[in-house]
Amino acid sequence: MRNLYPRSNLPQHASPSPEPCAHSLGARLRAPSVPCALLRNRLRSLLRTRSNMAASAAASLQVVEMEGVEAAVSGPVGLGVEGMGISGSVAAEAGLGAGLASMAEVVGREPGPESEDFECSTHCSELSWRQNEQRRQGLFCDITLCFGGAGGREFRAHRSVLAAATEYFTPLLSGQFSESRSGRVEMRKWSSEPGPEPDTVEAVIEYMYTGRIRVSTGSVHEVLELADRFLLIRLKEFCGEFLKKKLNLSNCVAIHSLAHMYTLSQLALKAADMIRRNFYKVIQDEEFYTLPFHLIRDWLSDLEITVDSEEVLFETVLKWVQRNAEERERYFEELFKLLRLSQMKPTYLTRHVKSERLVSINEVCVKLVSDAVESHALRAENLQSGNLQHSVSPVGLLPRYGQNMDVIMVIGGVSEGGDYLSECVGYFIDEDRWVNLPHIHNHLDGHAVAVTESYIYVAGSMEPGFAKTVERYNPNRNMWEQVCNLMTRKHSFGLTEVKGKLYSIGGHGNFSPGFKDVTVYNPEQDKWHNLESAPKILRDVKAVTIEERFVYIAARTPVDSDSEDGLRAIITRYDTETRQWQDVDSLPLIDNYCFFQMSVASTNFYHTASCCPKSYPMDNEEAKRKISGRVSDEILESLPPEVLSIEGAAICYYKDDVFIIGGWKNSDDIDKQYRKEAYRYCAERKRWMLLPPMPQPRCRATACHVRIPYRCLHGSQRYPMPQNLMWQKDRIRQMQEIHRHALSLRRIPRSQIEC
Repeated sequence: MRNLYPRSNLPQHASPSPEPCAHSLGARLRAPSVPCALLRNRLRSLLRTRSNMAASAAASLQVVEMEGVEAAVSGPVGLGVEGMGISGSVAAEAGLGAGLASMAEVVGREPGPESEDFECSTHCSELSWRQNEQRRQGLFCDITLCFGGAGGREFRAHRSVLAAATEYFTPLLSGQFSESRSGRVEMRKWSSEPGPEPDTVEAVIEYMYTGRIRVSTGSVHEVLELADRFLLIRLKEFCGEFLKKKLNLSNCVAIHSLAHMYTLSQLALKAADMIRRNFYKVIQDEEFYTLPFHLIRDWLSDLEITVDSEEVLFETVLKWVQRNAEERERYFEELFKLLRLSQMKPTYLTRHVKSERLVSINEVCVKLVSDAVESHALRAENLQSGNLQHSVSPVGLLPRYGQNMDVIMVIGGVSEGGDYLSECVGYFIDEDRWVNLPHIHNHLDGHAVAVTESYIYVAGSMEPGFAKTVERYNPNRNMWEQVCNLMTRKHSFGLTEVKGKLYSIGGHGNFSPGFKDVTVYNPEQDKWHNLESAPKILRDVKAVTIEERFVYIAARTPVDSDSEDGLRAIITRYDTETRQWQDVDSLPLIDNYCFFQMSVASTNFYHTASCCPKSYPMDNEEAKRKISGRVSDEILESLPPEVLSIEGAAICYYKDDVFIIGGWKNSDDIDKQYRKEAYRYCAERKRWMLLPPMPQPRCRATACHVRIPYRCLHGSQRYPMPQNLMWQKDRIRQMQEIHRHALSLRRIPRSQIEC
């Protein structure tokens, strides 16, 4: 049998040990061969059980190790053991262990099936729970956290756990600080006295032990402050995400301040975006006027804040200063310089701004007002002389990009050739020009429109594929979004808003003489619900709402008579609370919009037009007194006569002005003259004016007044057509090509086709 160490590997000066004599103890141990055979058999048996070893490599390695064990039992090493007084069986066991260990080291250094790792998945959580229980019982605690100074609340804890939980306590409790020697840490200087609530402190300390905590809207501020103080980064990030989910208009100012205070950048960006887009609402909240000067300055410097006018911002600055005049008056000049006085009306500058005490006592402010008034005078002079160079204005003289501007929005309709239009355009009143607006996702013809405080709703269509769809336009985001569909496919119906809910009344179907149905839409639930039907069919509906309750409706209903189209014009009133109907003589003659509708109520121009619904806050009893069967046509005096021969026009209002947009000239389906013209009745001048033409002619569109941020109107805007309409437009073009090809084949003589 070979020796485990070859002769060549022995030191050069060493010589092999002499063969022992037969009478020695080693010879007597070596004489019987049974122990070696047993050892060899045992080793082979163990090796056979190792099922995961590779066959060839493992076998050779096993033989080498087995021979090494035999040599350890019978060779010189065994003599050494005997000389030390150790029995051969012990040596054999030692040799076996060494062989197995060496074998395991050679084969992949992985434990065999004889060994197995164990990990208790609940050990860490149970350990942390037990440590926290010991802390709560005061066992083995060696540090005290004191909150609220003398007489405040004290919390016992283990310094090793606190130091392991956060880097805040590691140097504090392990260095040469007095807290480390005294075992007492005083927690002072909190955002509010006398500091965080004891329950919140207990929850945060328990979090450092167990990693679990419950955060609520009432405690999140204090948890965030403690997490920031103790450098609990993950808890701080969680508080930021928690506040993101709770962000709304009522708390966005406070959350934005917290985000700045604790450097939560993502939360600060989201809160700032909400404030920026709803600034005109935020400044109505008293929380805004508690902000420090630097935040007020930052907001007034922001060009993207959404405001109705610079006049509102001036009044906001005054209100903020007056809340603490003694402290804040010194900031007035700096804030006043941030206002865009050139965007204020000249009369407001002279009557309100210039006469304000804080302005009149400050020479710089007086000079700024005088310059603004002079710029208005120069602009008016250029307009009268026809000099348009004033239109290229410095950025400082332009509106803020977030300032809401008055726009007459024109939605959908049909263009020349019968093409449905998804394009929306707007007449920019202040700049007397048309601008492009985002496409709607529907083909609209005979649709209804309604204006709410935050959205423009558009519903229905003559095109069957879109006859149930409802979309709404968000002016702040300048985008359309789809909401719950109508319950019935229809067009030419009434759509109006009452107390935040939309009412759909009547209508006409492609295969139906008309509808009596009344449905209501709840935006919070995004659902339509059926109500009791109207007593008669209502088509071509126009609506006016009084007192957030009564809906006055001008419509047509089918009758069995010899009338040209079998329809009779009616005016009725619907009570949204009692759901009762009552016929009346006319719409309440409240303003120019109502006067105009009643002046043309008997014409085909009115029956085929779409009218944007309007709401009036006046009392219904007062509205009843304004109902009259005789209506003056004074408002029509300066209107070109050919306008009343138009069909399919869109009618809407802005303040006390009336707009007529588009339509077609003739009712002949073959020769319809689609129109680009738009007219405006100016209440101040009491006459009609012709506006610049629309970018393309259209009829059966709808129109309404909307306030859109200047950023969406500035420059030349281009919007892509929605993908769903691109596909349909391609299909329509293919069908038209096939139709034209079929017509051309009919015109070709039969003989030519055969050739």
